[in-house]
Amino acid sequence: MEKGSGLNWRIDLPAIGALVTFGTWILLKMAYLPLYLSSIYTLIFIAGSWYYLSRRWALHIPPILALLVYLTAFLDGIGNLLGLYRQKFIHIQYDEFTHSLSPALVAPVLVWLLEALLTRSGYRLPMGLITIFAITIMFTIAGFYEIVELWDDKYLHPVPGMRIHGPYDTSNDLQWNLGGMILGGLLAWRLLGRRGSLSNSTVG
Repeated sequence: MEKGSGLNWRIDLPAIGALVTFGTWILLKMAYLPLYLSSIYTLIFIAGSWYYLSRRWALHIPPILALLVYLTAFLDGIGNLLGLYRQKFIHIQYDEFTHSLSPALVAPVLVWLLEALLTRSGYRLPMGLITIFAITIMFTIAGFYEIVELWDDKYLHPVPGMRIHGPYDTSNDLQWNLGGMILGGLLAWRLLGRRGSLSNSTVG
């Protein structure tokens, strides 16, 4: 795969399109998959992303950050396996717990990736501004996930209400998402604030 510092739509559009399509398919199926299958598909997605970033942009995601992405799928899978989505812990449902913790886990990955891509493209922005941009990207992804749930609940699944529980479910999910994004973004800003502490060691 050709390496370069600028977008090449002949290469990047098919690669990104394939990753987005596969990721969307995982999101559609994840609620019904056993833990081992959701883990396998998530690891395939992570491996595909790692291959694209390393071969196209010479960026190598630190293993600890890739592990954080996998943990988001593990939390969902273990919740399905143990029936935790039907339980409430004190005042927080497991669904609310995962909607807040998952973006908190993904935040360091997106902050690192955005900072590394900007640096590779010759842009130098304060880490705080990069973190804000990463949070907005995460919120866009969270909104798209809610649309995926709507597609599944309205068009694909035979039992309405399987994934959207009541009129406030979507807005409640986004509320917990936002809290997790802000928390994860602040932690990422704190941990990755020393510019280049990770990206310089992982850019080939």
